[in-house]
Amino acid sequence: MSGAEDIAKQCWQRGTKAVNSEDYDYATDMFHKAAVLVPDNLAYRQSLRAAEFKKYKNNGKGAGMMSKPKLVSLRQKLSRARSKKEWDEVDRIAEEALKLNPWDAGFNASAGEACLERGYNTVAIFAYRTATGPMGEPDNVKLLREFGHLLMEDRQFNEAAGIWNKVHKLDPTDGHARQMMTAAQFEQTIKQGNFDEAETTRDVMTDAEISSRLGTKPKRGEADAPGQDPEQDLLHQIRKDPKSVELHQKLAHHYETKDQFDKAYEALEKALELSKGDRAIHELVEDLELKQKNKELDNLKDAARKDPDNEDAKKAHSRFARKLLDREIEIMAERTLRYPQDKRLKYELARRYKRLNRWSDAIPLYQQASLDPRLEVDALVSLGNCFLKDNKPTLAKKQFLKVVPLISYEDKPDRFKEVHYLLGRILEKEGDKKSAEDHYGEILAVDYDYRDVRDRLQGLDAKDD
Repeated sequence: MSGAEDIAKQCWQRGTKAVNSEDYDYATDMFHKAAVLVPDNLAYRQSLRAAEFKKYKNNGKGAGMMSKPKLVSLRQKLSRARSKKEWDEVDRIAEEALKLNPWDAGFNASAGEACLERGYNTVAIFAYRTATGPMGEPDNVKLLREFGHLLMEDRQFNEAAGIWNKVHKLDPTDGHARQMMTAAQFEQTIKQGNFDEAETTRDVMTDAEISSRLGTKPKRGEADAPGQDPEQDLLHQIRKDPKSVELHQKLAHHYETKDQFDKAYEALEKALELSKGDRAIHELVEDLELKQKNKELDNLKDAARKDPDNEDAKKAHSRFARKLLDREIEIMAERTLRYPQDKRLKYELARRYKRLNRWSDAIPLYQQASLDPRLEVDALVSLGNCFLKDNKPTLAKKQFLKVVPLISYEDKPDRFKEVHYLLGRILEKEGDKKSAEDHYGEILAVDYDYRDVRDRLQGLDAKDD
């Protein structure tokens, strides 16, 4: 045992004694030291969080308003550490904040992210489970998606399926969530096929063994045992239960992962028929169509890149890209009518209208998307760009000015520079040199070579002279 591990163990033992004495302040300090010294030890984190909960009598808010200024400061420090990918520091800051509010979903998720980045998956899962738990933010779709992917990576498919099902219920238009839910269920089926339920090796008999005892031979191409061939396993289950919508969906997902799109379509169409036209499955068919078309577009792009002098290849790629874009718009426009509250869907549709210079179509969608705090910054910046392209600089300026207090260079470096640059350009045209200089100066403070900012500042100085 290393010196750090030995000290951590002693701290944990002292913390445990303190818990038994109901001295939760001291217990928290001891468990915190143990967790910092050995960050991949799940027991230390669990003990620490339990002591913190008891310290605040399970009030769900920790130290309350008195801790808010310090938490704001820690959040800023954490943001800077994350932008530099200093994961040890991210973890340390997150745990410092959780001493003040152990239920804070953002800090729990940050601790989980830092652990995941360093390979401490079991601790990361515990952190995300707390972040998305009943006293955290159980309906935070972003955190649930991150948690779902983590569980899939750790092969905890049952729990992952539940998480992705919850994401789908919170956001019915999330095709990825539907796909991941099906994938998790599919992987769990395969996992169980790998003898998870057999009590001993004698409880498992392969097809070859059965055939040997019966004096028959297995059919050509069939797997010797469950789990060895997922396709054969699913086909076997479908033969036993041919009206199962779920099994046909799982089979479709299996084919999709192998880019066998024709077979995937056939399985999904059967699921759609059995479900009597279920809208969610119809959308899975549309999602599969778009995925196949994107694959075809990638192939055309590769062909054009490999033969840069082939004008026909370039035109084929361009024509297909436009055809795909039109189809995406068609599908998304229909879904925005079906799910009028889905701001993410409106944002994605607006992005596609923007690519076609359809400003009047994109603008109202961006305006609605900006009402979602998760999309606010990106939607407002895109909205401002649309107003600029539509020759409405005054309206564009209003959107960019809304963004300025919402962003920092640490959180969104590209957006930060873009907004200040565009504001500088607008203000320069309006003749407001001082304000333009201020915005250009914000950029030079973080990126001295950004676009033509130095030349513009020098130009403003020359005009003053």
